Amino acid sequence: MTDLYSSPRDRRPVPSPQVAASENLAEAERTVVLALRLDAPPAVLDTALRMARFEDAALRVVVFASDSPAGPLDHDPAQTAAMVGQLAEAGVEFEVLRAEADVASQVLDLAEEWAAELIVLSTRRRSAVMKLLLGSSVQRVILEATCPVLVVK
Repeated sequence: MTDLYSSPRDRRPVPSPQVAASENLAEAERTVVLALRLDAPPAVLDTALRMARFEDAALRVVVFASDSPAGPLDHDPAQTAAMVGQLAEAGVEFEVLRAEADVASQVLDLAEEWAAELIVLSTRRRSAVMKLLLGSSVQRVILEATCPVLVVK
């Protein structure tokens, strides 16, 4: 007989948030965090790579397909694989993570956990009404981050 008052146990495995990482990531002493929407212009990733090289830091990337009112849409595996190849060729230590429901919190937590030198993120134009209804993850990161934030258009 089923106990209707107890919480059901979820027996599905929880996927790792880490999609990919470089071999010597653990040796990196400094970190740059990148919140990367896959439809962002190439300049966003290029800028983050440049800053990671400048800081001699690992690049920790939170990747997602797009923002939506219900939360971020998961990454596209083919696009993410191409980006991982680009990171590997760039010669920096890196980690690629799936986005959680609240990207802003994830980016802020990651930056705090690794004492990030910098957060890099992209922005896109939204109407005032959309900003009011959906809020702005970029604005939240800018206001709450304890390290410098670089916004790339």
